Amino acid sequence: MQNQQLGSSLQGRLRNTDLPITNCLYPLFEAVVNAIYAIDDRVNLDNSFSQTDGKIRVVINRSSSSDLFGGKAEIHSITIEDNGIGFDDENYDSFCELDTMYRSSRGCKGIGRLLWLKSFTSAEIDSCYYDSEGVKRSRHFSFTPNGIMTLPTVDVADREIGTKVILKGIIRPYKVAISKFGQDTIAKSIFEHCLWFFLREGSSPDIRIIDGTNPATNLHEIYESYLFSDQSNSTEFTIGDAVFNVLHVRLQHSESKNMISYCAGNRIVKDEKIKNIAGLYDSALESPEGSFYYKCFVTSQYFDDHVSPDRFTFLIPEQQENEIQTEVLEQIYFAEIRNKVLEQINDFLDPYLEENKSAGREKLTQFVDEKAPYYKPLLANLGDDEKVINPKSNDKSIDSYLHTKLVEKEHKLIEEGHDVLKMRTGETDEEFNQRVETYFDNAQQLKQTDLARYVLHRKYILQLLEEAIQPDEEGNYCKEDKIHEIIMPMRVTSDDVKFKDNNLWIIDERLVFHHYLASDKTFKSMEVTDSTSTRRPDILLENVYDNPLFVSEKDNPPYATLRIVEFKRPMRDNIEAEDSTKNPIDQCIDYVLKIRNGKSIAKNGRPITMSKDIPAYCYIICDLTPSMQAVCDKHDLRKTYDGLGYFGYKTQLQIYFEVISFDQMLNSANERNAAFFNKLGISHN
Repeated sequence: MQNQQLGSSLQGRLRNTDLPITNCLYPLFEAVVNAIYAIDDRVNLDNSFSQTDGKIRVVINRSSSSDLFGGKAEIHSITIEDNGIGFDDENYDSFCELDTMYRSSRGCKGIGRLLWLKSFTSAEIDSCYYDSEGVKRSRHFSFTPNGIMTLPTVDVADREIGTKVILKGIIRPYKVAISKFGQDTIAKSIFEHCLWFFLREGSSPDIRIIDGTNPATNLHEIYESYLFSDQSNSTEFTIGDAVFNVLHVRLQHSESKNMISYCAGNRIVKDEKIKNIAGLYDSALESPEGSFYYKCFVTSQYFDDHVSPDRFTFLIPEQQENEIQTEVLEQIYFAEIRNKVLEQINDFLDPYLEENKSAGREKLTQFVDEKAPYYKPLLANLGDDEKVINPKSNDKSIDSYLHTKLVEKEHKLIEEGHDVLKMRTGETDEEFNQRVETYFDNAQQLKQTDLARYVLHRKYILQLLEEAIQPDEEGNYCKEDKIHEIIMPMRVTSDDVKFKDNNLWIIDERLVFHHYLASDKTFKSMEVTDSTSTRRPDILLENVYDNPLFVSEKDNPPYATLRIVEFKRPMRDNIEAEDSTKNPIDQCIDYVLKIRNGKSIAKNGRPITMSKDIPAYCYIICDLTPSMQAVCDKHDLRKTYDGLGYFGYKTQLQIYFEVISFDQMLNSANERNAAFFNKLGISHN
């Protein structure tokens, strides 16, 4: 029985071939690599021809005029000429066969020429070669989406062996993208893509890029300026049965900074910036020979066997997507390969990174000591390499880095916490106790970071308050609104503001834990009462019994107290003791009576039982000017021991008063928090 050969459609293959705009130079790269292989083949067949005799010329052909804005003229074609083996019968036959196995041992996929027709309308090939009998011949044809068309040949008598490929008619939008590149950029891009050929044993041919009348750019000169003479060092590692080779290179210059290049078939397939190497950044490293950038090339037969046909990516999954074991498949994941490569890089660069590491640790420690002491517990929880940052980092990036680390550590704690108290298979009691102790030590350290941040927040708030109560250059004091905003945002209720947004602890720590809060709102707008009065206290709170988080979840919690806070402008001295509408003590009494006499309801619409018996605490924040002291004396309030405030209790009304001067409030808050400030190493004076 005769086997039926399968056909192939060139246009169908082109339809299924992808060429992203970002890879617009890849068709040129393919042509240059083909030229290098052609020279390799000639070197292998002709003893009189060596690599140093090999020549490749890339000519950029532009239109005669620049664009309307004076930029580079558009490129209309690119010529790649070499003196390699030429398009002999074997090479031509492989060119005519899609997905050919020719040169498969070199990692070639047999589809590179398809990329030509993704960005160019056609390719013209003119070649001179020796046939199998040693007779010089020529071959001239065009390659288009419709196939191969033979073109007239010329006399070969005076021709040299080699091939000229002309990529014609760039297709938009590739024309726009490619035309933006200048001669130097194209030369450096080809060099970095083909760097492997410069590093291999036997070197590479003489490759030059020509753009118009500019002097040609010699890629060997770029090579000499880029690399240290003693730069290369090769290491290897294995995963399963696959062997991976890593060629470490030190570059004096690099367009792409510190990079990893994963290669297949002697070509770069995947470039990645190097991450997670402590002390290595986008900047150059220092060595006794001078500064350098680092690049490594990772090669493997496994890569050659698992590269996509277009060589834009590897057919290797990034990482295991589920927890199902696939031991039978023995799958290798790219994340596993990358981690091994990073280990090799870290070992190679370790002698050059110590200075960066030391400077990075010092920068991080200085930032935490001077500007963010709340990160000190986190710092103690970081490993040595995790404490390394770029010494040139600004405060914003350092803070962002530390916050990211904090989130990572907390997330890890949450994951570990679910099973921390479960004995593991084969685990001894001693191992269990040690693991649990380590977990809780780490948890305690991280939670200290949150507490430290909150303590530092308090320090900043007290500094703001101290500035707010000072007179300006003209001797004027701020309105009470400014102080009000520092302690509690105005015109909000407890539904509008989060716990951390209020600073009522400045007055009394107990004020922080409230069930209901209305700030600078009229009684009429408060959900807690049906009073129609339009007068408003600055802050109204109703505390609940026991744990507020628990009680607040009840439909009808028992209310324990009413708390009123009233602010007066610093140094206000026009308070009238005889006018109950113009002094804060009588105003507070009026506020309390209106709430008690109204048919008060809670936010959930349920009535507040025994609301008339709820005791009230009133805080009046003001300066003790003569008129304010007169009001306090009228109401028989007693002066505090330091003379900075008054207090008293009206038995019949069940109202306790504290008149607190701004100085007393600030001093008291500083004293209550002094121990915390000292623990963080910040001054509280």
